[in-house]
Amino acid sequence: MPQSQTNLRSILAMMLAMLVFTGNDAFMKYARTMLDAGQALIIRGLFSLSALVIVVFITRRFSDLRYAMSRFALMRAGLEGVIATLYIGALAGIGLAEAIAITMLAPFFITAASTLFLGEKVGWRRWSAITVGFIGILLVLRPEGRAVPIWAVAMVFGCTVLIALRDTLTRWMPDHLPSLMLTLAASCGTLVAGALLTLQEGVWKPVPPDILMALAAAAVLVLISNYAIIEAHREADLSAVAPFRYSVIVWAVMIGFLMFGDVPSPVAMAGLMLILASGVYMIHRERARRRAERAAGPPA
Repeated sequence: MPQSQTNLRSILAMMLAMLVFTGNDAFMKYARTMLDAGQALIIRGLFSLSALVIVVFITRRFSDLRYAMSRFALMRAGLEGVIATLYIGALAGIGLAEAIAITMLAPFFITAASTLFLGEKVGWRRWSAITVGFIGILLVLRPEGRAVPIWAVAMVFGCTVLIALRDTLTRWMPDHLPSLMLTLAASCGTLVAGALLTLQEGVWKPVPPDILMALAAAAVLVLISNYAIIEAHREADLSAVAPFRYSVIVWAVMIGFLMFGDVPSPVAMAGLMLILASGVYMIHRERARRRAERAAGPPA
């Protein structure tokens, strides 16, 4: 498959992952109104594992379970657990807008890693598109610039670096490792993170039926998003796929408008236009690359 076609497929997978992540965040936010973070992660993790077990039974992929215990899968699962722990822990001292703004530095880190470790050639156009998208993120979120504890900033920054590391490692993963088994390992990683947080919180609260249903829905959505994230980084140019993490903001604003009637401010709308322009330009570049590959024809 031509590289440009692989990149376009991966871009679509990333946009799907960000859309589904938005739904997961909404359900988790609702669950957090009644439960502590660790308990919510444990219950969601148990639902996720149950769903994955059902999928394995239906597809008869018992022999693939050994891949979930491979060194690569365990490394990635460990990163997932640490990322979840750092991010949720940091929210005790930092606003959500500030936290999201910091994590949106991930495309810069991923693009830099792709040039240093994967040998990708990233020109000024792609760097410019990433920068324009990040400016759009700041306009939409408009972090307040208030005093934030340094430990919270450090935790979110560490989380962002680990996201970049996780996605770079995913690009290196061997072809024989099924994405389903990597998703299973990732679910185990976040489940362990939830257990550790629960030990720290020390409280287990009764779970109302509506919260239980919200966590079950979040479990399904997070499985889809994790699977799509893994697929998005298989064989693709990371520098082409990473900027489409910004689409999470577009989805969030659209869902907020359709479900809750939240109307973005003019400044936020300007930021959305920048994010969309950045994404459209990146897709245009990949399509132009695809046309060039077709015109060149197969190598002699």
